[in-house]
Amino acid sequence: MAATGPALNIDAASVGPLRTWKAALAAVAGSVMVGFMPIMTLQLYKAGISAPSMLVWRYGLALVPLTAASAVMGHDFGLALRQGAWRIALVGATLGAGQTLCFWESLHTLDTSIAVLLFYTYPALTLVLDRLVFKRPIRGRAALCVALILIGAGLITVPGLRGGGLDPRGLMWILPSPVIYALYLAANSVLMRRHPPLVGAAFLYLGLLASFAGASLSLGLDVPAAPHTWLLILIIALGPGALTVTLFSYSVPRLGPASYAVIANCELVTVILIGVLGLDEKLTVARAIGAALVLGGIVLHGLFRRPKTS
Repeated sequence: MAATGPALNIDAASVGPLRTWKAALAAVAGSVMVGFMPIMTLQLYKAGISAPSMLVWRYGLALVPLTAASAVMGHDFGLALRQGAWRIALVGATLGAGQTLCFWESLHTLDTSIAVLLFYTYPALTLVLDRLVFKRPIRGRAALCVALILIGAGLITVPGLRGGGLDPRGLMWILPSPVIYALYLAANSVLMRRHPPLVGAAFLYLGLLASFAGASLSLGLDVPAAPHTWLLILIIALGPGALTVTLFSYSVPRLGPASYAVIANCELVTVILIGVLGLDEKLTVARAIGAALVLGGIVLHGLFRRPKTS
C-alpha cells in the first residue's frame, strides 16, 4: 500500500466483515500492549525518569523502526506531507501530547485506580462526540455496551477508591485527559484514512516527539543511568510504542472512534491480569466481575455492530 493515489475508501459502509475484524484484532493487540505501560512507567519514575523524558525516549526510539519499515515499503514521506499528513503530526503535538501528559503526570500524586477509572470515561465521551460531530445516532445497544464497561471499570477500581488518594493536583491532571482523548480519536479517525498505517504512525509520533522534546529543552532530559532502565525504555519504545501506534493507525480509521474506544478497554483487563499473575495482587470478586463486564461489553459491541450507511 503506497502513499500515493486517491484517499483510502475505508468508510464502515464499504468495509467487509473480514477487514473489520482484522481492524478489531489490531485494536485488541495494541490495547493489550498498552496495558503493560503503567507498571513499566512507574518503574521508570522510581529510576528518576520523568514523564516528559520517558515520552521523549519512547517516541524518539520508536521512530527508528517506523521510518525504516516505511522506507522498505517504499512510502514517500514528502508526498504524504504535501497530501496533508502534517495534520496528523499537528494532532499528535497538541491533542496527543495533551492527553498523554495529563494521564502520566496524574500518576505521580493520584491513586492509579482512580486515574484509570476517570480516564476510562472516554468511551462514553466518544459516543457523545460521535453524535455531535459526525451526526451519528447513539444506538441503545452501543450505550448498553459502554454502560457495562463503565460499571466494570468501577468494580475493578473499587480498592483504589476505598483507599482514598484524591489528591487535588492529580485530579487537575486527570480530569481533562478523557475529553482530550475522545477528541484525539475523532480527529485521527478522519485524518489517517488518507495514508498507510506506517505513514500515519510516523507522523503522529513526530508530532508527539516535537512537543515533549520542546518541553525537555526547558525541563531537562533525564538520561537513564542503568542498563536495565535503558532496556525498559527500549521495550516501551518498540512494543507499546512503534508496534502499538502502527496498529492504532490501522484500526482507528477503519473502526471509527466509538468502536475503537470500546475495544481499547482490553487495556484495562490487561492491567488487572498483570497485577494478578505478575505482581501477586489479589483477584477479588469485585475485580473479577468488573473484568467480566468489561469483556462482555466489548464482545456485545462486536456482535451488535453493523456497518453504518452514509
